[in-house]
Amino acid sequence: MRKFSLILTRTISIAWLLSACQQEASRSYDKWETYRGSKEAAQYSGLSQITRENVHLLEPAWEFHTGDNGPRTPMECNPIVVGNTMYVTSPKLDLIALHAGSGEQLWRFSSSSFNEGSGVNRGVTYFDDGADGRIFMPAGPYLFAVNAKNGALVAEFGQKGKIDLRENLGTDPAKLSISLSTPGILFGELLIIGSATGEGYNASPGHVRAYHARTGELAWIFHTIPQEGDFGHDTWEWMEGENYGGTNNWGGMSLDEEKGWVFVATGSPTYDFYGGNRLGENLFGNCVIALDARTGERQWHYQAVTHDVWDFDLPCAPTLVTIPVEGKQVKALVQPTKMGELILLDRYSGKPLLQVEERPVPASYVPGERTHPTQKFNQGIRLVPQGMDSTYLTDISEEANAYARNEIKKYRNEGMYTPPSIEGTLTMPATRGGSLWGGISYDPVHNRIYANVNELAMILQLKAVAPTSESNDEVVSGYHTYMLNCSNCHGADRKGLAEAYPSLLGVEGRHSKEEIRRIIRGGKGVMPAFTQFDNRQLDSLVSFVIDGKIPPGKATEQAAVVDKYVMAGFRLFLDEEGFPASKPPWGSLNAIDLNTLKVDWKVPLGDYPALVERGITGKGTQNFGGCVATAGGLVFVGGSADEMFRAFDTATGEVLWSYKLPAGGYAVPAIYEVDGRQFVVIAAGGANRIGTPSGDSFVAFALP
Repeated sequence: MRKFSLILTRTISIAWLLSACQQEASRSYDKWETYRGSKEAAQYSGLSQITRENVHLLEPAWEFHTGDNGPRTPMECNPIVVGNTMYVTSPKLDLIALHAGSGEQLWRFSSSSFNEGSGVNRGVTYFDDGADGRIFMPAGPYLFAVNAKNGALVAEFGQKGKIDLRENLGTDPAKLSISLSTPGILFGELLIIGSATGEGYNASPGHVRAYHARTGELAWIFHTIPQEGDFGHDTWEWMEGENYGGTNNWGGMSLDEEKGWVFVATGSPTYDFYGGNRLGENLFGNCVIALDARTGERQWHYQAVTHDVWDFDLPCAPTLVTIPVEGKQVKALVQPTKMGELILLDRYSGKPLLQVEERPVPASYVPGERTHPTQKFNQGIRLVPQGMDSTYLTDISEEANAYARNEIKKYRNEGMYTPPSIEGTLTMPATRGGSLWGGISYDPVHNRIYANVNELAMILQLKAVAPTSESNDEVVSGYHTYMLNCSNCHGADRKGLAEAYPSLLGVEGRHSKEEIRRIIRGGKGVMPAFTQFDNRQLDSLVSFVIDGKIPPGKATEQAAVVDKYVMAGFRLFLDEEGFPASKPPWGSLNAIDLNTLKVDWKVPLGDYPALVERGITGKGTQNFGGCVATAGGLVFVGGSADEMFRAFDTATGEVLWSYKLPAGGYAVPAIYEVDGRQFVVIAAGGANRIGTPSGDSFVAFALP
């Protein structure tokens, strides 16, 4: 009996110890003072007041309207909460402080007097300066430092409270168009930032920079497009007179504070879909890069896609995790990709933790292009199909399937890495993911990941742009400027994509010439600002946007000499009704066990209302934003086209609660506590690229 009692006591002690360790791990994630919840990009909350058992009681606690809503102006902000104060950004890029318990506005800082136009902002950075604190808020080409207590500019930072992001890039700032959609990250008193550069031929370079958080002085720069003498410079075939842009960190960073390393994920060089002017392997495009946060010195890099012509950007910060490998706990990171894989790398060496295959891929037939002969496959845990054939077409109806079977025959289709072509290439997944900027959620207690992904195909069709050099002809100049900078989104035919990018046909009936000029200069919604055009270029571009007048013999694929290619239009592979022509689920939420490296469950995320009316459910939808897991056994996620906000059971994937938001929640939720009460808040900004109406509210939920 005594032996049994000792065994029972020991068992209880071990169970208590495990429980205590889990509680301690959860407590380290009980605040939301940083974008995505933590510098490790964990997107996890250790709060557990809201549980599987009571989540059905969750109700709106408050709703705050920013009051500056506009069409096609998304609001994707992941709020941060410091003490009892929440900091959010609005559609028109105001910074607003709210009481986190009531939603009452405390103060408001408007960037409009410094920055004409709008853009995408996904969050801000808080710096404890030993006094009132500072909020670093990007808007347009500027980064502002704002007093966290009263909303006033911090005059001693930069140039009277702001720095110009176009400076310190080694190029005339007047020729650059650059912004920062995702907030920077702090290491001590250094603020490290990426950039949003645009995706056209004239895009700015996307170098990573660090600034002193008190003064705004530049501390260091890492050239993501290597300069002469830098490591990686020889992976480009440089051409005199060409502009080299992009290769930027637009999705945020993560930080190992103990090691003092910052982890950067980059996008592709520009132009996104044609690389005849940037031949080579193109380091540091499409890379995970470990940098010394003190100096910017490269520690290692891992290139996921070589000479990218698919826009397979690494869309978000890698998440720092711990993975058991051969009986040892290994510090690692997980990098989500648009290719639908979770890449697992050793955090301190950059070596893959799973066997990676290098396989031959199809070659490009587009004049001037030379794609890389191989690409990496099976880089990690795969969440979506890669490549498409007739067995992976829509099954929502016989008619839809028949239409898709006919359509798929029209395009080049030799697997995921089939390069863009003049006849059109079908690629699956595509630039819409797989994963996007919303990232993944990591539960460090149970060593599990939750990831919402898209399963969509896209048509990549290229169109020739005739060389025009520095022509003074207004028609030629306007056409050329448009094709190299605007056609990627609005299409070579100016018809746009209804759900994402507006048609420019008839734009003169909606806007005056001066309004069009102002939108181009300042940006609007997801459209970046194009401040680099001189007045002649801008006037010519405005004329082309309005009348679409094409110079004779200059704009056809039969042109004798071709120096550039652009996308003929942004086109998803859809059925005749406009629903995805791939097989559902078109969007899903996934749970991955990092102890076994297996997908535990996969469930559809969202429903298209028009299909629900016909009794068709459980197909998932295209989704934007990210999910957050909690210690209460829940995963909260919005993002879907039905504008619902949902709570899933972490163990089974069952939906336990849902709420129809006033507009789509295409953002990462935040979870926090005020006066002992747990809240879940999400930006209901709508718009984005799904075609739902725009909104201007933050909605916070709590138990009664």
